[in-house]
Amino acid sequence: MNGKLRQLAETARQKTWVSFTHENDPYSLLHWSVAGPYHDKKDVWLLQNEMTFETKEFATLNDAIAWLGEHMPHITEVL
Repeated sequence: MNGKLRQLAETARQKTWVSFTHENDPYSLLHWSVAGPYHDKKDVWLLQNEMTFETKEFATLNDAIAWLGEHMPHITEVL
């Protein structure tokens, strides 16, 4: 795991949310849980492109980090 990816993972674990840039596009990775009388329970990590609002869900933070390592190798800034 490279330094930026490690920093991203550590920040997400501590704060349950982190923003970063990949090839100059802003992204957010956040823990999303929904529950209540009118909502199905959901407990996922959500990756969102902040320009297009496209999202991808992961069952665990480790799954999200593994996917990022494979598909987004050029993380330039962890915000």
